[in-house]
Amino acid sequence: MALTLPSRLNTLPPILPSSPMAGNQPSIQMGVKVEGARELRREIRKVQSKDLKDELKAANKAVATLVAEEAKTSTVPVRSGQLKRAITALGSATKGQVKAGKKAVPYAGPIHFGWPARNIEPQPFLYEALSKKWNDVFLNYEKAMEKIADQLSTK
Repeated sequence: MALTLPSRLNTLPPILPSSPMAGNQPSIQMGVKVEGARELRREIRKVQSKDLKDELKAANKAVATLVAEEAKTSTVPVRSGQLKRAITALGSATKGQVKAGKKAVPYAGPIHFGWPARNIEPQPFLYEALSKKWNDVFLNYEKAMEKIADQLSTK
């Protein structure tokens, strides 16, 4: 079975409302796009393997966890600790995601991106965490995708 591995990671822009306090989205989201990932998921669906799908979810969450832990330990500004505790890593079959903020911590966006009207300087802690962990994210994800592709080729 011929299978093209996800071959390239590209940084995507953050999902950003028109102003830091606009909308009903109190969290910050950023991501990495993997070319070939859609095809890999399609092949997993064809062989109907829940184990491979679970491994894909775990791989996505693992790389998101690397970035989230880096943000929590070295890049997030800390006053009360609420923002630090509101950084979470999520993983699904389609993406790994790091979120900062929640309903009780609606200021994650203004802290990360700044808010000039309120004299809040940007402190891009998630971008810094991703930048610091970029090589680890890439290597871990590449290894996980190769493992999944190898298992897929034996099915």
